[in-house]
Amino acid sequence: MAQNGLTPVSYKMHGHRFWRRFKSYDFARDLTDCPIVEAEVLQGAAAFPIVFKAADAGVEPVALLSMTHGASTPFVSADGTWLATYVPSALRCPPFHASRIEPKNAITNQFQLFVDETLGLVTDEPSDEAFFDESGVLAPELQKVSAFFQARIAAAEETARLCDVIAEMNLFAPVANHHGIEFPDETLGINSKALKGLSQAQKTMLASSGALRLIHAHQISLSHSSWLTQAQLQAGQAEKQPRLNSMPSVSDFLDAIATAQHSEQRLESREGKNLHASV
Repeated sequence: MAQNGLTPVSYKMHGHRFWRRFKSYDFARDLTDCPIVEAEVLQGAAAFPIVFKAADAGVEPVALLSMTHGASTPFVSADGTWLATYVPSALRCPPFHASRIEPKNAITNQFQLFVDETLGLVTDEPSDEAFFDESGVLAPELQKVSAFFQARIAAAEETARLCDVIAEMNLFAPVANHHGIEFPDETLGINSKALKGLSQAQKTMLASSGALRLIHAHQISLSHSSWLTQAQLQAGQAEKQPRLNSMPSVSDFLDAIATAQHSEQRLESREGKNLHASV
């Protein structure tokens, strides 16, 4: 039985089938955000605005890939290349997904592996990766995928626990904009005034639990919202222009920002030397 378009991996269904590794991030092109876990929040905050959203089990942190619902992310190029400096773990394993099994008598670490057969990555080609070996257990490469999901599910559950700590202190609040930059609907952030008003005992709990690191990463990462908005504006303007070979692309825009930052660093260095010489 399929769940949300995903088929549970089983020997009966996939014992003699194979799978192919994905080569394009085109599947992420129209995503507004993707969930992240606390273990990757520092890498994520260095590349994306990190905000929070209400989920089935509470509140979860997400990396914003687009500032507008329905607008393509600038982090995926026209040929499906990922352009950001970090790939969120949630985007690393197509065509596979996994979820914890929750019946009353379930073993604590038991989870179900699913495969999305609509992506064209499930095949009948023996040259591709096997789902199962001859003895009927997961083949070595799929065991690695399974171990990845097992670790990520545990990390997601720990992240949910940290978000529960933050929620219990009433620190989540809707975020409409940051320094004039509008955020997608239903975006949550941290109420800075409420954070400052916590007792010392509450602040100590935030720090000792690890939730404070999540909060600080979120607050610092919001500065990326301006860049992301500009990148999407640049991409939208490029789409309206005649398609000439010299037309700037999103990757050109990324290169231009890097060049500008390098030029600023050289200018600051030169000005520093001039100031030193004049003293």
